[in-house]
Amino acid sequence: MAHSLKRVLSCAAACLLICQAAYSAPIDIATPVETYVFNDRIGNSRFFTGPNTDRIRVTAFVNPSPDSDVFDGTSNGWQTTVTMTHPNFGSITPNPRPLGFVGLTSTGGGALNEFTTTFNRANSAVAPLLDAWDATPFSITVSNASASNSPVTYSAPDFDKNALPPFVTDLTLTGGGLNPRLDWTIPTGGITPTGVSIQIRLINAESADKTRITDATLVHVKNLAAGTTTYTIDEVFSNSAFTGVEGLEVGAKYEISVQLDYRDGGVFKGRSRTFFEFKPLESGAGDVTVYLPSVGVDGKFKFDVEVQVGEKIALDPVVAIGYDYQIGAGDPLFQSVELPDIGDGLFDLYLFDGTDWIFKTALAADTQYFFSGSGVDRFRILGIETSAGLDPTDTTAFITTLTFAGNGRFTGTMTPITANVPEPGTLALLGLGLAGLAATRRRRQ
Repeated sequence: MAHSLKRVLSCAAACLLICQAAYSAPIDIATPVETYVFNDRIGNSRFFTGPNTDRIRVTAFVNPSPDSDVFDGTSNGWQTTVTMTHPNFGSITPNPRPLGFVGLTSTGGGALNEFTTTFNRANSAVAPLLDAWDATPFSITVSNASASNSPVTYSAPDFDKNALPPFVTDLTLTGGGLNPRLDWTIPTGGITPTGVSIQIRLINAESADKTRITDATLVHVKNLAAGTTTYTIDEVFSNSAFTGVEGLEVGAKYEISVQLDYRDGGVFKGRSRTFFEFKPLESGAGDVTVYLPSVGVDGKFKFDVEVQVGEKIALDPVVAIGYDYQIGAGDPLFQSVELPDIGDGLFDLYLFDGTDWIFKTALAADTQYFFSGSGVDRFRILGIETSAGLDPTDTTAFITTLTFAGNGRFTGTMTPITANVPEPGTLALLGLGLAGLAATRRRRQ
C-alpha cells in the first residue's frame, strides 16, 4: 500500500508540468490564511517531534503550496515560505521562526497545504514567555516571490497556556479484518475536552534502527462529538481524493492517534494525542480485544489500563526474540502470564532477584502460569524464534495475557529484547543461535 501511495503521488507530480502549463500565471496568496495556535500534548510516538512533551504548535494552511502545485495546478507553491514572530521572543532563535512544510506531498505526515512549527513548553527559553504569549497574539507572515500580494502578514488566533486536555486511557482494538473498532476511556477532572478526533497515518519508512518513523502520510482525519469513546474504521478515508488511499489494507503499517480537543468560543486551544501503531488484524481474528501500547523512541511499549484482581487482559506488544515486562510505580503486581502459540510454542521465563535475571522455568504456549507468593513486579520472556517472522507492529504478533494481584491501573512497560542485548545471568551479548536456544529450552522441558 505504501508503494501504491508513492505511485499516486509520483503520477500527480508527473502531471505537474501539464498543470503548470495550464496555469502559467502565478497564483496570489489566498487570504485569510487558516491558522491555529494550540497546546499540543504529544504522547509516546516514534514519529512526532518531542514525544512525551507538552508543546505549543503554530500551524498555517497556505495556498499556494507544494501540495497545491501537485493537486490544484498552481505553479509557484514551491516558493511559499511561512514565518512567525512575537513582540516578546526572548532568546529564541531564529527570529522570525520558519514554519516547515509538512503537507501531503511531503514526508511530514501533515494535512493538505500545512506548514507548522512547535515549541517545547518546558524549554528554559520558552517557559518564561508563556504569559506574554498568552497575552499577545503571534504574528504570521506568508511570502511568495511570484505572488503580487506578497508578503501577507496577520495576527494568529489567541493562545491559552492553560488549555491542556488529558490523555485517553484504556485504549483497545477489537475485531479482525479491515474495519476494527477502537475504544478508549476519557479521564475525569481537569479541563473538559470539547471534542474528540482521530488521525491515521500510513507509515512509509522507518529509520534503520527502528527508533523513528521517517516518512508518513496523513490518510484520514475524523472529528467526533465530545464524550465519544468508540470509533469503527469503516468509512472512506478523508484524504482519499489526494492520496488514493481509501481504507486500511492488509500488510500496511499505520500510526493512529486518538485525540482529545479543546475549543473555547470556537477557537482551537488544546489537544492531547495518544498514539499507537498497528497492522490490521487478519479477518479470522474475530472479536479478540487487545490493549494497545504506544511505541516510543526508547523502544518501550507503554500502557495505561485499568485492571481488576484475576481479570485477564491481552496486551499487544512489538516482538523481537523476547520481552521484559514491568509494572509502573504503585501498580498491582503481576499475578499470572499466558503466552501465545508462536514458533515452537516453548519459552523461557526469567525472574529478577534484585541484581540479575535468573532462569525460573520453561513455559508452554496457551498455559496460564501463576507466579508464587503475592506476585512479581517484573519478569522476562525469551525464546521467540526470529524465524517466526513476526513484524514489530503487527497487532496479533505476540498477544500476552496477564492477570494482576490487585485492583488499580497497569501503567507499566514491555521492552523488546533483540539479538544485541545482554543475556540474562551473564550480561554477555546474546550469542546463541536460534537452533541452540530452542534446543536449550527443550532440554529444560
